[in-house]
Amino acid sequence: MARAHDAPLQRRWAMTLGAIGILALIVGVAVTDRYHVGVFHDDAMYVILARSLATGEGYRYLNLPGAPEATHFPPGYPALLALAWRMMPSFPANVTLFKLLNAAFLCASAVLVAQFVHERLGSKRWGIALGLVTAVSVPLLVLVTMVLSEPLFLSLLLASLLLAERFVTGTPSMRRALGLGVLVGCLTLVRTHGIVLVPAAALPLLLQRRWREAAMFALSAIAVLIPWQLWSGAHVGGLPAPLEGNYGSYVGWWIRGYHEMGFSMIGETLRRTVPETTAMLTALFSPARGSVAHGITLVALIALAVTGARALVTRAPVTLLFLLGYLAIAMVWPFQPSRFVWGVWPLVLLVIVAAGWSITSGLPRWPVSARAALAALLLWIGVGYAAYELRAARGGWWASISRSGDKRISAAVAWTSANTSLSDVVAADDEGAVFLYTGRKAVPVASFTTAHYLRARSAEVEAKEGLEPLLAAYPLRAVLVGSRATFDAAEYLTKRPIPLLAPRGQYDGGAAFTVLPR
Repeated sequence: MARAHDAPLQRRWAMTLGAIGILALIVGVAVTDRYHVGVFHDDAMYVILARSLATGEGYRYLNLPGAPEATHFPPGYPALLALAWRMMPSFPANVTLFKLLNAAFLCASAVLVAQFVHERLGSKRWGIALGLVTAVSVPLLVLVTMVLSEPLFLSLLLASLLLAERFVTGTPSMRRALGLGVLVGCLTLVRTHGIVLVPAAALPLLLQRRWREAAMFALSAIAVLIPWQLWSGAHVGGLPAPLEGNYGSYVGWWIRGYHEMGFSMIGETLRRTVPETTAMLTALFSPARGSVAHGITLVALIALAVTGARALVTRAPVTLLFLLGYLAIAMVWPFQPSRFVWGVWPLVLLVIVAAGWSITSGLPRWPVSARAALAALLLWIGVGYAAYELRAARGGWWASISRSGDKRISAAVAWTSANTSLSDVVAADDEGAVFLYTGRKAVPVASFTTAHYLRARSAEVEAKEGLEPLLAAYPLRAVLVGSRATFDAAEYLTKRPIPLLAPRGQYDGGAAFTVLPR
């Protein structure tokens, strides 16, 4: 009788999840645009690697002279794009297909997070709320509009967390441990940060003395990653120093920064990332501007984070451990933290949802005054976030990065096509886009080191550590710059006793320089 009674409820819940998924899919399709790929650098690299795989050229940076093997980006997302490329091999028409895949991943994420809340907190109401917010969240839509790996990573991450929480609270099973390990390994092949889920899921198993399952889970995840690690290790090095940051391994980039700066790099990074993250969160969740309002918002976020974490400790321990580990890495990584935070945005919101659930149903022993205060803080940030979403929707903020970069890329592509030949090699701020849309081999203008985020660099340093070594390493014909820093570095090389560059002209959003013979 109980099962007969549950069947209609399950059907209604399945229909609710379907409606959430349809909304997310509609939103994802609606924000799909036709801007150039390459506005974020990584998106062009993903497309280049997908083309390399799809055309049978291996896993290589086709834009660089000599097409060296790729070791920077794990191959999961480019491999998926390569399959799409084989289905629709016409570039740039297939970029729209790549972006539509992100709409499907947004749909999956909205459904999965709603199911997650329903299972772990036992609340359909809060699950529906988080699913709907995920479907329209502008921080996620910013990533969905570009050919980036975060949407795929998020959908796989939520599926992994859902299964991991079931596993650590369920009956022992070596087969499930193996399957979960393989899934987490695949997740890490999409974005390296997925490796955090290995200790996050293994620790609860170890605390339950489920030694064999913990070992099976960890070893199967590692086994999936071994081929990629062997590939990366076999092809490390061989690139000019300025290319190591954007084209070498992630870990090597961080270690080089640590060797150059020592332990102070971590402290300097935290002094940048923590305030930036705090400022971002207070701006998104504050109903009003100003230091007082942002101060209230910060207090509210801290109080609700602590409350939500208390609930997740027992109801979703793997998820809480993963989020803490993931954010810890983001805070010590010398790079703008917003992209890392937005990549797991539903999990950030999950902590607030867990606090809301605790206030409404999970804290019966708390004093009424404490619950009322927390409810007021929840209302404060809820109004703030709703106001942010409305402003963002009116301004189409999800396309702001693409809009700002598209004009610059269009002009750089037009200049390159008109002023160089197919056999020429150019250096450009948007080297990936220049290669994809013109066919010219292209290298970056500057090096990318940890110091770029932490410290201001003079034009002389930028020139000597970035552009000048590239001029020596490659037979460049032209240099295209689109930022103040790279323009100053290029101009510095025009004023040397023996100049290496000469001004060639300007275009919308940038300037061109001719490489002089040595």
